[in-house]
Amino acid sequence: MPCRSTSFKLLAAACSLLLASASHATPKPLSDVEMSAVRGADGSILAGVQGSSSSSQNPFTNGLAAAFSSSTGASLLTPAQFASALEGVGLSPAIFPDYHGQPVAQTVVDARPVTFSFNLSDVLQGTTGLQFNSAASMGTITLKDFDARGTTIWAWHH
Repeated sequence: MPCRSTSFKLLAAACSLLLASASHATPKPLSDVEMSAVRGADGSILAGVQGSSSSSQNPFTNGLAAAFSSSTGASLLTPAQFASALEGVGLSPAIFPDYHGQPVAQTVVDARPVTFSFNLSDVLQGTTGLQFNSAASMGTITLKDFDARGTTIWAWHH
């Protein structure tokens, strides 16, 4: 193994410090234009809880779907109606930085209280879509008489 001189080691250390400066490793926030160009802006990547289908076997997503359902469905609000609805609860559209005046779907939850149990692995599957051996228990949670009635859900494309 060759023996390196002290000056060579110092030069190598100085070069590595220059190449690995903090500015290269510091994350920078993306602008709205850059965020719009990110893969998934077309809806191909879903975030949050995946929609529950009637054939879904995930107790977590099925329980949430039952708890946050509405017998009347969503109504479409104009930007002015949305601003008025927010004012009614003491808010303004300015608190949502990604809201740019698009129509808003409003759903008012009227489902009866529900009781459901789920394993923590169901949460991982429902929120990330990861498939894994669910035979290993990660702990079970039971929500008894979970009541979301009166909750208003606003959704818009961004």
